[in-house]
Amino acid sequence: MNLRKIVKVFIPRGLYRKVEPYGHLVEAAALNLQKGGSPARNLKVIGVTGTNGKTTTCFLIYQMLHKAGYKVGMMTTVGYGANGEIKPQVDHMTTVPVPKLIKRLQELKGQDIEWLVMETTSHALVQRRDWGIPYSLGVLTNMSHEHLDYHGTFERYVAAKQLLFKRVNRNRKGLRTGVVNADDKVADKFTSLVKNPLTYGI
Repeated sequence: MNLRKIVKVFIPRGLYRKVEPYGHLVEAAALNLQKGGSPARNLKVIGVTGTNGKTTTCFLIYQMLHKAGYKVGMMTTVGYGANGEIKPQVDHMTTVPVPKLIKRLQELKGQDIEWLVMETTSHALVQRRDWGIPYSLGVLTNMSHEHLDYHGTFERYVAAKQLLFKRVNRNRKGLRTGVVNADDKVADKFTSLVKNPLTYGI
């Protein structure tokens, strides 16, 4: 039994939900520092979030960049890799635990990539499992009433997704750009969060 499971046994569920993000944050910060800084440093990272269509959107962006001649990596629910070679994702989660995330970032960085397309979940954003990743551009596919078992309300679910765009806007070395589906009912809650908002229609 690992430490996280032991803690879950002794801490009430409600309290665990409140302290969990700090645990992931400390873990991410410690592992990044142990590796001499974030493996994602100096990468141009495109974070893709939303309820549906994240994986497909990641593959489309990845293929466009790859075919255009860019050195690009990708991490999604079904696969990860770089420069035309994608390995199957065997973990049953989109954004893998911090130790594996750091290991994969190192692996992709070792393949000399310049861009990374990363499927980013609301859980990972709230839990800060993505700490140290310099998002340059954020993409929102759509929002619907899912994952409320974890977030509690639709408003909190939206707020979790907004964290990606806020982190994009804080990256002064990045594009500070957000791409949003204009047909989605919460589109306006995202376009105002970045310096360079772009919208598209389906």
